Amino acid sequence: MVAVARRSVLIGGAVGAGLLAAGCTAGGPSSPAPTTPAPPDPLLAELADERRLVAGYDATIARHPALRARLTAVRDDHAAHAAALVTALGPAAPPSSTTPAATDSPGVSPTGSPTGSPTGSPTGSPTGSPTGSPTASPSTGIESSGGRTRVPATPPAAVAALRAAERAAASARGTAALTATPDRARLLAGISASEASHVAVLA
Repeated sequence: MVAVARRSVLIGGAVGAGLLAAGCTAGGPSSPAPTTPAPPDPLLAELADERRLVAGYDATIARHPALRARLTAVRDDHAAHAAALVTALGPAAPPSSTTPAATDSPGVSPTGSPTGSPTGSPTGSPTGSPTGSPTASPSTGIESSGGRTRVPATPPAAVAALRAAERAAASARGTAALTATPDRARLLAGISASEASHVAVLA
C-alpha cells in the first residue's frame, strides 16, 4: 500500500514536471511583433526647403555682391522661417548643414528653370551636365550639386530664379498648411504669405 502510494506520487510529480516544461516551451512568451517606423514629420521637408532658400540667397549674394542690399532682408526672412520651423519640430529638427558655395550656372534660364526642362522639374538636367547632375528641391527649385548652389551668371537672371523659387515656396507652404494641425497651419500660412510678398519685392 505504501509502495503503491509512493509510486503514484512519483508518477504524478513526473507528469507535473512534464506539463510545466511543456508550458515553458510551447506557451512561453512570444517574440515581440515588428513595429512599423513612424513616417517622417512633414515639417522636415518644409525646413529643408527653407534652408535651401537661405543657401540660395547666400550663394547669389556671394556670386553677385551688388545684389546684397536688395537680397539681405529677404534672406533674413527665410532664416527666421527656418528658425520657427526648428522650434516647431523640437528635438526632431536636424542641425543645419554648411551653406553651399555658389557656382556659375549657364544651364539655368532667366526663369530659373534648367534649359531643356520647361517645367523646371527636379529630374531635368542642364544640357551637357555630367553624371551626378544637379538636383532641385521640388518646392523651391533651388538647385545644388556637390554642396554647391547653382546661380545664374547675370544679376537679372539670378533675381528671376529667386523670384521663381519664392513663388514655388509660397505655394508649397500653403499646400502643407491645408493638412497641418492648427498651430502648424498658422505657422505655415504665415511663411507662405511672407514668401508671396517676396515675389513682389523681387519684381
